[in-house]
Formats: sequence, structure tokens, C-alpha cells
Amino acid sequence: MQIHVVSRGDTFYSLARRYGVTPESIQAVNQLENPNQLVVGETLLIPTQNQYTVQPGDTLYAIAERFNVDLSDLIRLNPRLVSGEIRPGETVKIPAHEKKRIIVNGYLEPHEGVVERFREASSALTYLTIFSYHVQSNGTLIEPDPSENDLLAAVKTTRVQPLMAITNISEGGFDRDVATALFKSTDAQNRLIENVLRIMREKGYRGVNVDFEYLGSNTRRDYNRFIERLTNRLHRENFIVSTALAPKISGVQTGEWYEAHDYQFHGRTVDFVILMTYEWGWSGGPPMPVSPITQVRRVVNYARSVIPARKIVMSIPLYGYDWTLPFVEGGEFAKALNFQQAINRAMRYNQSIDYNEREEAPFFRYTDENGKEHIVYFEDLRTMSAMFKMVSDLELGGISFWNLAFRFPAVWPMITDYFDVR
Repeated sequence: MQIHVVSRGDTFYSLARRYGVTPESIQAVNQLENPNQLVVGETLLIPTQNQYTVQPGDTLYAIAERFNVDLSDLIRLNPRLVSGEIRPGETVKIPAHEKKRIIVNGYLEPHEGVVERFREASSALTYLTIFSYHVQSNGTLIEPDPSENDLLAAVKTTRVQPLMAITNISEGGFDRDVATALFKSTDAQNRLIENVLRIMREKGYRGVNVDFEYLGSNTRRDYNRFIERLTNRLHRENFIVSTALAPKISGVQTGEWYEAHDYQFHGRTVDFVILMTYEWGWSGGPPMPVSPITQVRRVVNYARSVIPARKIVMSIPLYGYDWTLPFVEGGEFAKALNFQQAINRAMRYNQSIDYNEREEAPFFRYTDENGKEHIVYFEDLRTMSAMFKMVSDLELGGISFWNLAFRFPAVWPMITDYFDVR
């Protein structure tokens, strides 16, 4: 597979001729809503079967980097390129590369219609984490939407393993008081652990993902003790335990989202951790990429300094935001949108898509019918490629996606082309 960035004048048919594939194969991989209307700057996945058509500005080194292969192997397979000279339009054979084996997790909130979102991604998943069971201060659990059962039934027809997420969410938000009360009561913790075990046995869950957030200061030790008790008990029953961690860049980082999350302890205790490497650009904040790669790399570099790399699972968002300008603190919140919705918006307002190469983030601006200016940041296939390369280069344990409800069909064949998914 390779990524094509749409230029002015490109059509499905011209791209099919250029890459030696059929228009139907391009549509099958990308599943575009408007295949006959392409946006300049849009990215498409092209199923080229181990050959690459040279683009203007390409070098052999850049091609080897793009496909994660050794430059010497690339030249060996294409001996005419020994001089290093390549011309746009010529075809280069791409050597097969050894794929890194990783785990891939996807979060999904059960509600009507989400089974199709799971099925679309299932070939590229190790785990599906169903979000979420809400923990009560006395150790009882509030179950998610009843469509959880339909989702679990669909999972059982695949090789994907389901995980149940437990959270300290109450009345729509993460509640510190719920977690604090739980940490203070051994009886409540025992009740919670037994409830988690009962549900996993009854419903066929393979393990649990603990996502306790906004715990504030002075709760790190209590949270660590709870994680240790939970993990020891579940490991005796052969269940998997993972935790979701705020995106920290040091062990002494302050703030109610960060302080209770002890990277070193979690890395030593649980089976793997999921770094929540997103939401730098968020709906109530100023416009910026959701996952700027320079910031993601800082978090991953700190995590690798205290956690075994094989236990680190890095998050990639499947969504972006549309901000109304000028941004006003406390004003109108940005609206979330998926990849196709972003493309449709650019098409509707006749805008081409720009790309922030430093942060690996596509974006565009437009003016709506009311004369208001907007800016949209989202994730595209170039973003995915850069994130995948970082996971591979830093030998991380895997990738987690938030969340599968934001449809992006081309990601799944792309990830199985790049990695060996466990």
C-alpha cells in the first residue's frame, strides 16, 4: 500500500492508470462517500502490490523511509537505480519488509449501529475495549448501553478479544470523589473486584482496562495500591489488566489529570499501559492539532525512560475538530468530526487541504454561510504513517485508537500492511 496526496486534476481513473490498479480497488480500500469528487490535499491509500510510482521530489532514501525498508534492499531489487537517479512516473519495486508484531486496541462506546464500526476494524484489532462500566463509590458498577451484548456477540465471531473499561465517570464526567471514596474502603474495593470478575466470566471478557482520570493531588499512593490489589487478584484468574494514563512528560508533572498517574508503578504492575496521547487540541481550547507529533514524542520518550517499551501502547485519535474563529476562551466549543466529514466540509466550501509537516497534521480554513471563519484540524493517512513509524522505530508494544465510532476505513488495511497485528 502507498499514500497518494491528491493534486489538482486527479481523478480515480487517472490515479488507477498511474499506479496500474483498478478504480474499484482504490474505492474498495478507501470507501469514499464521493469517489468522483476529490479534494486537493486529500490522502488516498493505493493498493499497489509492492511497487511504487515515483512522484516529483522523491529520492531513493525517502522511498525507503516511506516503506520502512533498507535502502540497500531497495537498490538490490532495482539494480538500474544504483546511480540514485529516478524520474517521476517510473515504477520502483518495493522489497518485502519484516513486519513488527504489535497489539492494536480500539475503544468503542456501545450504542445502536456501532457493530458495523467494529466489524470494519476487526481485521486489524487485537482487543476491543468496550467503554465503559461506571464505578460507584461502594464498589458496584453501572453497565453501559444494552447494545453491549450485540457488540460482544459480534466480537465472538472474530479473533478479537474484548476488554471491559471501568471508569470513575459520574453524571457525564470523571469524578474524583467517587475514586477517593473507593480508595478509602477496602470493602468497596473487594466488592468492585468481585463484580469485575463476575462480569468478565459471565460475558466472556478477556480482561479489564482501568481508566480513572482527574484524580487530583495526594491520591497517587492510594491509586497505586488499588491497581496492585486489582492486578494481583485478576492475574490469579488469568485475566489481563491494563490502564489508561494521562500524557505526561515527567514524573513530577502537576495538574489534576496527571499527578495520580505513576508511570513507573503502572509499567511495573500491569500487563500494558495505554498512553492517552491526544487532546492537545480539544473542543474547549484554542485551535491546534489533536495529536501534534512533537508533543506525542515527548510523552513517549518519557514513558520509555520508566516503562518497558513492549508494555507501552500509544494512542492515535480517529477524529478532528472544527473551530469557529476567532477563538474565545469559554466561548463556542469546537465540533468533533471524522476523516470523511472533514473531507466533505472542505469539498462543500471548495477548500484545499494544507499539511503541517512539523506536527504531521492536515488542516484547512473556510468561511461559512454566515460569514464566520473556521479552521479544521484532523488526522489523515500521512498522520497515521508518521505515528506508525514512531511506534516501529521506538519498538513500542502497540497502538490504541480512540474511538472506532469515528469512521476511517483506510486505516485498517494500512495498519495490517505495515504491522503484524497480534
